[in-house]
Amino acid sequence: MHFINRLKRYLLVSVLCVTTVFSMPVQAKTKSKSNAQKAAEQAAAAALQAEVDARYNKEIDSNSWENWPTGPQVYAESAIVMEASTGTILYAKGIDEQHYPASITKIMTVLLALENCQMDEEVTFSHNAVYSIDYGSSSIARDEGEVLTVEECLYAIMLESANECANAIAEHISGSTEEFANLMNQRAAELGCTNTHFANPSGLPNEEHYTSAHDMALITSEATKHEEFRKISGTSRYVLRATNKKSDELLMNNHHYMISGYKTSKYLDPTVFAGKTGYTTAALNTLVTCATRNGMDLVVVTMKSQGTAEKGVPIYPDTQNLLNYATENFQKVNIAENETNFTIGQNQMFDAGTSIFGNSAPMIQMDTEGYAILPVTASLSDATPSLTFNDNSDGTDSDIIATLSYSYAGQTVGSTNLYMAGTTDTQFPFSNTENASDAADGSASQNHISTARTASGMRVIKINLRVIAWAGGTLAALIIVILLGHKIMKNYSIRFDFITKWRKRADRNSFSSKNRRRYKSRKRWKSNFFKKFK
Repeated sequence: MHFINRLKRYLLVSVLCVTTVFSMPVQAKTKSKSNAQKAAEQAAAAALQAEVDARYNKEIDSNSWENWPTGPQVYAESAIVMEASTGTILYAKGIDEQHYPASITKIMTVLLALENCQMDEEVTFSHNAVYSIDYGSSSIARDEGEVLTVEECLYAIMLESANECANAIAEHISGSTEEFANLMNQRAAELGCTNTHFANPSGLPNEEHYTSAHDMALITSEATKHEEFRKISGTSRYVLRATNKKSDELLMNNHHYMISGYKTSKYLDPTVFAGKTGYTTAALNTLVTCATRNGMDLVVVTMKSQGTAEKGVPIYPDTQNLLNYATENFQKVNIAENETNFTIGQNQMFDAGTSIFGNSAPMIQMDTEGYAILPVTASLSDATPSLTFNDNSDGTDSDIIATLSYSYAGQTVGSTNLYMAGTTDTQFPFSNTENASDAADGSASQNHISTARTASGMRVIKINLRVIAWAGGTLAALIIVILLGHKIMKNYSIRFDFITKWRKRADRNSFSSKNRRRYKSRKRWKSNFFKKFK
């Protein structure tokens, strides 16, 4: 019995030893694999953080502009702040670099719909519009043959980023998404986009579908000119009615956190009136935001931002920082009210001298809706003016005769138009105010044509157009009279001997009857007297 117990112990120890021997390599292998995974994950995280840091520390182009306010660092690889009404660029970071736009593409799709459709037009969803989109991509689950209005499609595009609705709008306008992409590229070129090529109306991944922050700002600025775009894009939620294919209503929420708080209210901003979100794994986060601050319509575009575990970070903090930067450092200046280099009025712009018909309003007027965007530390007199005359040689009928543009720190900051007033005016002076002060003193009479220098050194010609017009009209009338007289003398013979005959007749008629009888009697006496001597 004792032997049996010893044998059991030996067998148990043997089994344990064998198990230990065979189990040791497996545990070592598992431990080694776990360490490799951790190392790989750590390396990937480090590489990702390096990319994020590189984007954050990337040079801000606008910070190198002389006398320009220093802008904040942002996590986006490309970012821009543009004032929509003037096109002034307030902040620039890699703004002309090409990136995948993702769903902010749909701003161009909506713009073309606003330009080419009525809001109540009916759009029928084709098989291609519904089923050509990527599985799992943004949609509102429309069916083939379903009918929505253009307006309803635009709400779905801007709020829920519905890809099938973007396709349906494209087919409604151009017949196919391919033809619509051609229209998108044509319109982009017209707006001045130089780094854009669209391949579809939704922004789904395509190597031939790209744009830049600058180009997206141009497209968005054009879209903000439409009140429908502002209304639709600024709506936080919209209820889509039941349709011919859906019996239930659909509540749609805006995905832009600064407009709608359905996911988080942390970033809500009452100054934001429009915007669009975008994301794909290739594009990362893209965001367009439009806000009104200090009378300025600001367009902020950020592209290729890496998201974090915290909702909305750093995409929305970047946009907040950029909006605050623009608000604190820039002002909107009315050109007509603040112009000091050139003015329109008596004895100033296009000086016409003293009118024989009395004083009157200028013949040329400055558009009172022209603005410039300047740093708060600058005034309009610090900007450099440039006058460009309008070329109507192509037959364009326009009252605009010239455009007065301004640049500051090498950047175009605004412009205004000069146009014919359409009234019988006496004077429209166009001269430097330094010379205008001399005229105000009345120290010298005005020349019909004289020259002056502006503050920028440009020579400006002052022309008395009324005097020139009067002289030209008189000369033209004199030439016509001479030509008419020459033609008459060439075709008709004029005799002047009737004047002599008339004078002789007048002399005879001047004798009285008594004198005439005396004259005749004397003549007869002389005749008879000489007859006696013959």
